Amino acid sequence: MNMTFIERLQGALSFFVIDLIELSVLFIGVSFLVEILNLYLSPAKVQKALNGKRGGYFIAAALGAITPFCSCSSIPITVGLLKARASFGAVMTFLFTSPLLNPIVFAVFWSAFGLKVTLFYSLFAFFVSIFAGFTLAKFGFEKYIKTDFLDKDSYKTCACDKNASKKNIDLNPQKIKKNISFAQNQKFSNTKKNQNPKKLEAKKILKQTWKQFLSFLPYIVIGIAIGAFVHDFIPQTLLSKYANKDNPYAVVVSAFIGVPLYIRAAAMVGLAPALIAKGVSMGSILALTIAGAGTSLPEMVMLKKMFKAPIMIFFILSVFIMAIACGLLVNLYFS
Repeated sequence: MNMTFIERLQGALSFFVIDLIELSVLFIGVSFLVEILNLYLSPAKVQKALNGKRGGYFIAAALGAITPFCSCSSIPITVGLLKARASFGAVMTFLFTSPLLNPIVFAVFWSAFGLKVTLFYSLFAFFVSIFAGFTLAKFGFEKYIKTDFLDKDSYKTCACDKNASKKNIDLNPQKIKKNISFAQNQKFSNTKKNQNPKKLEAKKILKQTWKQFLSFLPYIVIGIAIGAFVHDFIPQTLLSKYANKDNPYAVVVSAFIGVPLYIRAAAMVGLAPALIAKGVSMGSILALTIAGAGTSLPEMVMLKKMFKAPIMIFFILSVFIMAIACGLLVNLYFS
């Protein structure tokens, strides 16, 4: 075993440990803010806002951007909105925005790419989602919703939920109202038993914060581990030759690879800096992340149960084109 390998291994381990500590602190902080958001932006409140007369495209995009739902967690909300006959364009805007913009994605991109690129990406995703929802509504894609799906009373959750196979989410507006009333009564009952409700609420937030962080930890560890390997073992010339900012095909290939993959943005925190250090363009990394997060396989399987082929094709192509366009623009103006 020569010293070069040992030195590289030590460098990789140092990269892994330091990044894991830094990013764990970041994600615990973000998870805490996400749990506070969950107190005020529950799925029932999101549905109520989009069901109202003011539930337009901008409100739908804004709710999709600030609600801390993963791509397939937002689908049950979409189901309830469609069954409640909310504005089709606004509902689709929410469906586009939700996986591509949320507090965790914003924090991840800020850490990996810096504030300017993150703000550019956020505005780009926001307005592209509005345009996609408007286009679907304008050209009458609502007719491609499966009618048998609208007749069902419940819809299963996604694989993000450990109990997904055991429970259904019923998003009937009247039943949601009853459930909220029941939850409020339960909360009042619990408050009477415990004389310090604020302390109880704080404990609940901290517990959920830790649970949320643990759900992301495997992806963070995998991303950092790959990043550490790339940082110390992959020759810089190998990656920079084929994936630099002057090679537009690298962005297209990255987006194409990302479409069939299930990439959580959290995995890119540790990986992106290592790839950038080796000469890979930010645009290529963004294209891979956007395509992977926006068209994950679990999400596509569930959407197939709701929509016919024209909507599915439009959805996938929109995310694919968005990934390429965003990647090329970032390479042009920020690299």
